[in-house]
Amino acid sequence: MAALPLTGYRVLELAHLIAGPACGMYLADMGADVVKIEQPAGGDASRTVYGTQLGGESAVFVTVNRNKRSVTLDLARPEGRSAFERLVARSDVVIEAYRGGVAERLGIDWPRLAPLNPKLVYCSLSAFGPDGPWPDKPGVDMLVQAMGGLMAVIGEPDGPPVLCGAPVLDTIGALMAGQGILTALLHRERTGQGQRVDVSLLNGTLLAHVARLSIFLATGEEPGRWGSGHPYIVPFQAFEARDGWVYVAVWIDRLWTPFCEAVERPALATDTRFATRADRLRNRAALTALLAEVFRGRTVADWMARLEARDVLCAPVNRYADLPHDPQVIATGLIVEQEHPRAGRFRTLDTPIRFDRTPGGIRTPAPALGEHTDAVLGEAGLAPAEIAKLRESGIV
Repeated sequence: MAALPLTGYRVLELAHLIAGPACGMYLADMGADVVKIEQPAGGDASRTVYGTQLGGESAVFVTVNRNKRSVTLDLARPEGRSAFERLVARSDVVIEAYRGGVAERLGIDWPRLAPLNPKLVYCSLSAFGPDGPWPDKPGVDMLVQAMGGLMAVIGEPDGPPVLCGAPVLDTIGALMAGQGILTALLHRERTGQGQRVDVSLLNGTLLAHVARLSIFLATGEEPGRWGSGHPYIVPFQAFEARDGWVYVAVWIDRLWTPFCEAVERPALATDTRFATRADRLRNRAALTALLAEVFRGRTVADWMARLEARDVLCAPVNRYADLPHDPQVIATGLIVEQEHPRAGRFRTLDTPIRFDRTPGGIRTPAPALGEHTDAVLGEAGLAPAEIAKLRESGIV
C-alpha cells in the first residue's frame, strides 16, 4: 500500500475543543504525525466539557483526536517550553489555537519559534484574527455566528435571530487552516521557506454567506430571515408532507412547468401571477400558502419520486436519526464504526476527503492524556533521565 499523502510530516497541535483539533484530525487522517500538546492537569477541555458518553470518553474528543499522539507539557514553565522548542526544531507544522496573547505570553509565538526552524509552518487559528479591536477576545463558534452576521439571516421572517444548529464555523475554520497549512507546505517544498498562516473564524463566517453578502455589498439590501426559504427565489424551501418535510428548489424558470406537473397543479404553469421567477417572488405569500396545502397531501417518499421523475431539485429534510439509514449517506461511506480501548465500539465519521491512490482514514484511536509523552520527547532527543526529571517536577 502506498504511503499516505502526509506521511513524514510532523505537526504539533496546540489546540482544544473543535476547530484546531479538527484541523489536526484532517492532517492526521492523511498520514501526518500529529502530536497533541496538552496541559498535564486535565488536557484538552473537550475531554470533559461535552460530557463523557462513551466509557468515560467524550464522543467529540474521540472523533476529532483520532490518529494523534498525546504529550503532556507545561508550557508556562521554562523547562516545559525548552522541551517544546526541541520538538519544534524537528517538526514541520505548529497549529496554535489559543486565545489571542497566550502564545506570546508563553513565548511560543511565531517570532520566537521561527528562528528555531526556518522551514516551520506556523498556523494561528483564532476567533477574530490578530488585528482590529478584538485580537485577544476569547471566542467560540456561536459568538462568531452572531458577530459575523450569520445569525441575522437565520430564522423565521418575524422571529428573532437563530443560531445555526451545528458549529459550522469551527469546521470551516478547520478546513481553511488545513488548506492554508498545505499551501504553505507546497510553497516550502519549492523554496525551502516556512511561514506563518493566519486563519480566523470571522473570515470563515464572511466567506460562509458570500452568496448573500456579495449581493448586499453591491446593493445595500439586507436579505433578512426567510426560515427555510430563499430571499430571491420562490419556491425554494421546505414544505411539510404527510410524514415529514421535503425541500424543493425551482431555481430556474424552465423547471416551473415540470414542478407544476409533479405537484398535480398544471394550471399554475400558466397562471400569470407565477409565470416567471420575478412574478413568483412578488407573489411569494400566495404561492407558498397554496403549495403548503398541496404538499401535506402526500408522503415524503411520494413527493421525492414525483419530483425526481421530472428532474426538479428536491431532498428529504433528514433528522440525525435518518442519516445512518439514508441510501445516499450510506453510499458515502462516511459513517463508520471504530474500536477504542476505553470507549469501546462506536459509530463515528470517517475522513471526508477521498484519494484513489492514497486513501486516508482512521488508523489509531484518540490517545489517553499524555499517552505518548515519553516516546515523543525521546524522539526529540531528550534522554530518559531528562524525561523522568520533568515528570518528577510535574512538567509532563
